[in-house]
Amino acid sequence: METKPGRNMLAKPTRAPKDTKRAAPDPKAVARAYLDAFGRKQFDRLERLLHPDIDFRGPSGSLHGARDFIAALRRMAPVLLRTKIKRIFVEGDEAFVRYDLVTATPVGPVSTVELLKIQDGRVRSSWLLFDQTAWAAALQESSRHATD
Repeated sequence: METKPGRNMLAKPTRAPKDTKRAAPDPKAVARAYLDAFGRKQFDRLERLLHPDIDFRGPSGSLHGARDFIAALRRMAPVLLRTKIKRIFVEGDEAFVRYDLVTATPVGPVSTVELLKIQDGRVRSSWLLFDQTAWAAALQESSRHATD
């Protein structure tokens, strides 16, 4: 067996140093996990998916911070049965999600879109739009049953 000069055949091959940086979490996977946790009302899990300083903007106003955001989502819980994702579009660190808020009312699903900015594997910001007429009807129907 022929060897090249200066090469020790008994030495272990050297490996390139491991890349210590982890790949950024996939925005699509983070968006899916976020909507799944919300739809299942798993608020502890949801909190782990939110940046502590999340910025939220929606039809009824703005919120800042995970605590306030989760409190607002908890208020929606009695009306919500689940979320049903229709489509997720991703570009860079943003996920644009079209989904239904499936309600526990005769109103049924409320069409919703949400633009999520993902940072370090967490939702850093949310911009939400939904069918306000349908959501108002679902809330009214839910409050009507709560007083029966």
